[in-house]
Amino acid sequence: MKIQLNFTTGILTGICSVLSLFILTGTTTLEMANSTPIYEFHDMNDTRGLIFNKVTGEFRYEKIREEAVPALETYKVELQTGIWPIEVRVK
Repeated sequence: MKIQLNFTTGILTGICSVLSLFILTGTTTLEMANSTPIYEFHDMNDTRGLIFNKVTGEFRYEKIREEAVPALETYKVELQTGIWPIEVRVK
């Protein structure tokens, strides 16, 4: 009788341990997060920025700075190499 009681207790303990293990690991599973953002931001190089929603196609302009970005100066450099001149623009 004692052997049968120990066997039954061992089986019940094993089943309870496995069930508790399933419960604990089932509650801590990681969910897949959306790795691609749904918004895009484009700087308009003035006081505004464009925010675009990829899902709905909606876009809006937001003020992102007080003053516009100063324009960069452009220089034209002509190099004379052999027969053909090479034109290089530097910003």
